[in-house]
Order: sequence, then C-alpha cells, then structure tokens
Amino acid sequence: MPFAYDDSESGERQGPRSRAVLFSAPVLGWALYDFANTIFSYVVVTRYFTEWIVIDKGQPDVVIGVMTVCVSAALLVALPWFGVLADRMGRHKPLLTVFTLVCVASTASLGLVDGVLPALVIGGLAIFAYASADAQYEPLLAVVAPPEARSRVSGLGSGVGYLGSLGALLAVGALVGESENQQAFLPTALLFLALALPCLLLVRETRARGGPSGAEERAQGPHNPFRQLVVSVRRAWGRPYGRFLLARFLYVDALATMVAFVSVFARRTGSFSGNQISILLGLATISAVVGALLAGGLMERFGPKHVLIGTLLGGAVALFVVGITGVPVLLWVAAPVVGAAIGSVTASDRVYVLRLTEPERRGEVFGLYALVGRVSSGFGALILWGGTVALLTDVLDVASPYDASRVAVCVLAIAALGGLFILRPLPEQREPRTETQTAR
Repeated sequence: MPFAYDDSESGERQGPRSRAVLFSAPVLGWALYDFANTIFSYVVVTRYFTEWIVIDKGQPDVVIGVMTVCVSAALLVALPWFGVLADRMGRHKPLLTVFTLVCVASTASLGLVDGVLPALVIGGLAIFAYASADAQYEPLLAVVAPPEARSRVSGLGSGVGYLGSLGALLAVGALVGESENQQAFLPTALLFLALALPCLLLVRETRARGGPSGAEERAQGPHNPFRQLVVSVRRAWGRPYGRFLLARFLYVDALATMVAFVSVFARRTGSFSGNQISILLGLATISAVVGALLAGGLMERFGPKHVLIGTLLGGAVALFVVGITGVPVLLWVAAPVVGAAIGSVTASDRVYVLRLTEPERRGEVFGLYALVGRVSSGFGALILWGGTVALLTDVLDVASPYDASRVAVCVLAIAALGGLFILRPLPEQREPRTETQTAR
C-alpha cells in the first residue's frame, strides 16, 4: 500500500486511537495547510481579486469567467497527469511543495502588477498552482489519519481552514482600504507560505511499494497528459466514484460560483458597504467553521453521503430564498446558511471520495476530484453566472444587473439540487474489487 493508513475502510467509529490522532503533529500540520490555502481562496477567489478586476478596474463579470475557463482548460489536462505521477512516485509532497511555492510567488506578484491583462494572467497562474497543490494535499488525509479518524480529522481540517478565511478577513482586511483591493495580495502570499510550512515539514509519507497497474506500467510512467485524461475518465466512467464526481461538478459549480460573486452581488443590492460585506463574509466564515466541525461528528453517525445530501438541500433552499425574494436583508440569514453548507461539503465530500476509491489510485482520483472542482467553478462563473447576467442585461435587455444576479442565484440553486439527486442512489462505500478489476 502506498501510504501509512491505507487499511480497509469498514467504518469510522471514534475510539481512543482516533482521538489521539487528532492531536498528533502530522494532523495539526495538515490542518494548518487547510488554513493556509483557505486564506488564498478567500483573498483571491472570494473577496479581493474579483472585486479588484470588476469594480476597481471596471471590467465586465464575464472577464473573470473567461480567465477561470482558461485556467480550467489547463487543469483539465494537467491534474489527472499530476495525480498519476504522484501514484507512480508513491508520494504527494514533492508536487505539493512545488505548486505551493509557485502559488505563493504568483500571489505576491499580484500585489505589484499593473494592467488588467497581466493581472488576469498572473491570477490565473496562481489559481492553477493553488488547485494543483490542493489536489496533492487532499489525499494526505489518508496519510495522517486511519479510516476511523478521517471524519473528525477532515472536519478539523476544514474548520481550521475556514478560520483561515476569518484570519484573512481580520489581518488582511485591516491593511486594505476602500477600493484598494490590490493591497491584499502581498500579505496573503506571506501568510500562505508561513502556514503551509508545517505541513511540508511534519507530514511524512511512506513510499509506495507497488502501483496501481503493475511493474510494467510503472516503468512506462504516466501517459502523456492528453492520453492520461482519456484513460482516467474512461476508468471513472460507470464506477461509483465517477458518478460522485459528476454530482460534485454540479454542487461545487453552485457553491464555488456563489462564493466568487457574493461580494459583487452584495454591492449590487445597493445596501452593503465594503465594511458590511466583510462582516457578512465573516459571519459566513464562522458558520463554515461550525458546519465543518459538526459534519465531522455527523459523518461518524450517518456517513458522509447522508451529510452531503442534507447539506446540499439546506444550501439550495437558502439560495432560492435570496434569489426569489430579492430582499437584501435576507443575505444576513442566507450567507451563514450557505457558509455552513460550504464547510460541511468541504469536510464530507473528501471523506466520501476516499470511501469510494481504491487506495492505489488515490492520486489519480483526487486529480479528477480537484479537476471537477475547477472545471465546474469555471463553468459556473462563465455560463451560469456571467452568461445569465449578460443574457438578461446586455443581450435581451430585460433586467437590471441586480435582478439578473437574482436569477443567476436561482440557477445555482438548481445546480446544487441536481448534484443532490445524482448522489442519492450511490453506495456508502466502494465494493471490494478483484485483482483483475483493480488493474484495469
């Protein structure tokens, strides 16, 4: 087996061993990385980058969508290849280290660059490196925790991660004035580096003794990126984890797009100042911490699949309420609900994909897992949000930007429900596979 805790996952009952694991140095280092990359996600994806480009520089929403789609296209061919490369090496940390450093350098450069096009290119590179690092970080859950502790550890990591958003809200927010969003990027890069180092130094991997497809395939190494994408998708087709990834495409599409445009949406209500938006995001972040920690306990009782389904139902209802009513004050209620949903989803879906995946293919599957998150958010930003707003305001000229944004919120709610219905018939965990099936 490639990693330290690749034993059979027959359940996740909390016992003395798993409680001790929660306070081990590798778990704390792993959780701090979640703190670090959530700071990046908050600053670049949620709070400052989009507003910097759309509001400060006066660019249309669709520009962010185009950049996101370009990043997603690059990740489409890169992530499965990186995942298989990690499986062949039997280690995720080398790639995690490289992409973390690239992300840090790119984020710092955003604080110095001038001009929209260079900003979009560097921002896209930072997001590419962030997503590539995250795809190597997620499987380390199987390194730092045994199966019975993974629900709690995942919930801890997600909860600590969303504290990163709160930390960024306070630390970075204190340095950023009104309409001075570019000032956020250099301190974010420094925080990311400092908080990522414990994971890079404390988490130890056991090198794989064997790979997923035998010595001959290992000797050949992973296929070229385009061929590997085809092989990985074909292997996922028809398997439970493949159907899960389709569901994830839809619900991450909804949640990630809402996160990316929430500050723009709040601005368009005409009822929120910059400080009020920060408070709103702070409430959502605190709710995400609570949602992640609660999900860790609920998964032990009900399993990650049922936690996901309940979470998505609550999140979709909150989105529908905001979109249909159009009452700005309801954002103060809906944002914490959606925040709790995001925290719960982050904690539970990575535990679920571990249950559905053969240990020897975790790198490959988590490459697809991360890819689905990126492609879906690009699709949501360009089509479901940017496309809806552009269609109703520019093409048909039947709605104001705010009313068009309300329709876009309802479209996102529908996408979340679509993911829920795909999840419902899936098994709780993978069925044992024969040696022949595993080698395919």
